[in-house]
Amino acid sequence: MKTKILLLLAILLAGSLLAEPMPEFKLPNESGKRVNLTELLGRGPVIVDFWADYCQPCKQAMPALDALAQKYDSLTVVLISIDAPKAQAKAKNYLKGKNFKFVSLFDPDQTLAKKLNVAEPPHTFILDKAGEIVLEHKGFVAGDEKEYELKVRSLLGFEEEIGHECDCAEPCENCDHKEKTEAAPDQKPAPEKAHKSPCGNCH
Repeated sequence: MKTKILLLLAILLAGSLLAEPMPEFKLPNESGKRVNLTELLGRGPVIVDFWADYCQPCKQAMPALDALAQKYDSLTVVLISIDAPKAQAKAKNYLKGKNFKFVSLFDPDQTLAKKLNVAEPPHTFILDKAGEIVLEHKGFVAGDEKEYELKVRSLLGFEEEIGHECDCAEPCENCDHKEKTEAAPDQKPAPEKAHKSPCGNCH
């Protein structure tokens, strides 16, 4: 009974958060230029992922997030480091040479992270083009990016499942350009509420 009550409270809290807009922010990028939320909105969905240099799951998520940014031109992926000022150099060095197609920002005082109750990275939010939070996800394990992609496709208005075939000559946003003999994998509906992936310290 107690577990059911706690689960219900968690769902209610998640629902209240998902009804809120992303707080306005103005954070420095790698070169020190300050970028605000308004500059990132309007083109399409935005993925905001909080990370830290010491966080291995964060680094494991980066190629998957980059792949989404490469696949969907209307998607903006923003990684926000919550490393302390003394550790920022390590975070910047890690990103150098990766050639990732996402915006890198830094929140050394964790001002924005605290507003969003980000305690441990990775902690991911997906926003619609108006800046409303439509999905929140804590942690990362391989496969979580499929959940992100389903939500992104929904926001972009793509009704087809991932792997849908079309008549394009090259891979496009509407399909994965699969061979006709390969069946599209089953996809679960995009969840609306917050989820948490298992970390390295638990099962």
